[in-house]
Amino acid sequence: MAIPTDLNSLKASMQKPEDEEKEDEPQVVGTVRDTEFTPEQLAESWQQFVAKRQELGLQQELLILKEPYSVEDKHITVPIANEALEPTFERFRADLLLFLRDSLQNDHISLSSEIREIEKGKMLYTDREKFEHLKKKYPALKDLQEKLGLDPEF
Repeated sequence: MAIPTDLNSLKASMQKPEDEEKEDEPQVVGTVRDTEFTPEQLAESWQQFVAKRQELGLQQELLILKEPYSVEDKHITVPIANEALEPTFERFRADLLLFLRDSLQNDHISLSSEIREIEKGKMLYTDREKFEHLKKKYPALKDLQEKLGLDPEF
């Protein structure tokens, strides 16, 4: 749009309707892909990305990618075992997101990570602790212990 040099042309440009101004500017219409996809299609695309990373020998990325992810609508949450792997995920996050969007033809897919701490159980050291743990896991052991008169300390 040219800048008016005199007062009359300035007034004329101020009174010009907005529609005429928009006609001068090229209109860019973006297409947003929104193809529906199934969990099976997502899993297949995910495995293709994992295979590419495996060919490159990127072991830390494979540790993250082999964990089961969760999907809610079009948002994918990737579990990460600890904070040390977070920078690794951020390095390949954009590549993964672009790959999934292209392969599934959906630009609404989003991707995030979630640090999930691994539950640490109590270490079982003595025979009694081990036997008590097994009795909780397998209640039939309690019956056997009573019937046979077993003593875990022996």
